[in-house]
Amino acid sequence: MARKRGTTPRKQPAVNKTDTEDNVSVNAALLRKLLFSNGTSTLPPSSRMDFARKAGTYSQFSGNRNIREIVGYPDVLVYADYLAAYERQDVATRVIETYPDYTWISKPEIYETEGSTDTPFEVDIKNLVRKTDVIGVLRAFDILAGIGEYGVLVIGVDDGGKMDTLLTPKKAAHKIIYMRPYAEGEVKVKEWDTNTNSERYMHPVMYTVTPNELQTTTMPAIVKTFDVHYSRTIHFADNALNSTVFGVPRLKRVYDRLVDILKIVAGSGEMFWRGAYQGFAFEADAEGELTTEDKTAMKDDIQRYLMGLDRAMLLKGVQAKPLSPAVASPKDHLDAQLTMVAIASRIPKRILAGSEMGKLASTQDAENWSQQITTRRTNVTEPRLLRPFIDFCTTNRIIASPQGEYNVIWAALTAPSDKDVSETAMNFTNALSTYATASLYLVMPFKEYLMNIWRYTVEQANIMSKGFDAKAFEKIKAAQNEPKQVKTPANTKGETEDT
Repeated sequence: MARKRGTTPRKQPAVNKTDTEDNVSVNAALLRKLLFSNGTSTLPPSSRMDFARKAGTYSQFSGNRNIREIVGYPDVLVYADYLAAYERQDVATRVIETYPDYTWISKPEIYETEGSTDTPFEVDIKNLVRKTDVIGVLRAFDILAGIGEYGVLVIGVDDGGKMDTLLTPKKAAHKIIYMRPYAEGEVKVKEWDTNTNSERYMHPVMYTVTPNELQTTTMPAIVKTFDVHYSRTIHFADNALNSTVFGVPRLKRVYDRLVDILKIVAGSGEMFWRGAYQGFAFEADAEGELTTEDKTAMKDDIQRYLMGLDRAMLLKGVQAKPLSPAVASPKDHLDAQLTMVAIASRIPKRILAGSEMGKLASTQDAENWSQQITTRRTNVTEPRLLRPFIDFCTTNRIIASPQGEYNVIWAALTAPSDKDVSETAMNFTNALSTYATASLYLVMPFKEYLMNIWRYTVEQANIMSKGFDAKAFEKIKAAQNEPKQVKTPANTKGETEDT
């Protein structure tokens, strides 16, 4: 193709003879910056969170726009953030306390045998629960442990030993002097078990406790910071995944939503304060002339109108035009945030809002929530809180040891309605009739039938089965099944009694 006169031919880029069409040189430093840079760093991500930020989860346009930074979400959360939210924000308090409140809403029944007479273990555990408010302490411990990653329950025993020494029973019977739960912010792990052959490998051996009373100005520092041995404590971490020492704080997954709720609620109050009251626009007459005295007098009238009870203003050369109030309802925005909190915390929305007290929660919500609390009791609360406490008491001779395994029964969470009670009574009557007529009591004793099939407690089963005699019942049943003999009167001609 002919080149136009006066133009200069373009320089062709130098081609490396060793390069082929599939072999293109790449600037490694530039590529690393495009992939991993947040605007300042050229290093690869050092953690999964860094990778998420740089990969687009939290940032866009090669790090030039950080979504979390723009909307005001904290990048790193610490225990102080969770504690401040729990103490000051209503929804945060509800998220942390709802699970413990429903878990410990009733006292679990702890028993050893199914006999009518209590064993020494059963007598001791009932007295301990009644005298020391164990359930209330475990509930408080459950709440405090959920604020951070873990909590520690320190138990004082009358063994005469120091708190930083191994607890060893010295008497035939000991007693608990006090129980005090501490949150993560009050307890630090001082020493770990690093022996790979130990059953407590990578578990705390010694704690350093700083009671939160020392951090206030209203209470004197009577108790100083002290060390406590693990044998005098119970360690609990809620939402623990790959570690039984550290769990996930209950507010961690919903903290961003709590920030949004704070914006909406605080913003709606500010919006109402600024926009609900009708304001005025004062327009001065272009041809009017105001003296200093006129301006001062009008300013005083306007001040009295806005701040006092005067409903009239004397204006000169000025026209007052009312401004239309502009207030929007925050209900839909707040409802969306509460829905996200309910999803992340796995608490039904109506229960999270407390509307179940007004019987507004749906039946499906109540059933799902009851099943969820039952699962938490079975998989978390009982094996990690209740049983460790009972084992602590038996090991250190605070209560008598059971002869074998002991059982824990939790009461049902939901209270049945009148309709449920009538249907249950009808089903129980029909089932009991089948149980009796089919002679199932020969296979399963009546007491076991009540406990295993109908889930009655030991005490209820003892009362209901009292006086039941299978042999006597069998005799009555046999008598009822005997064929009746037809009697023929002597003064008739073959007529029966019925004729």
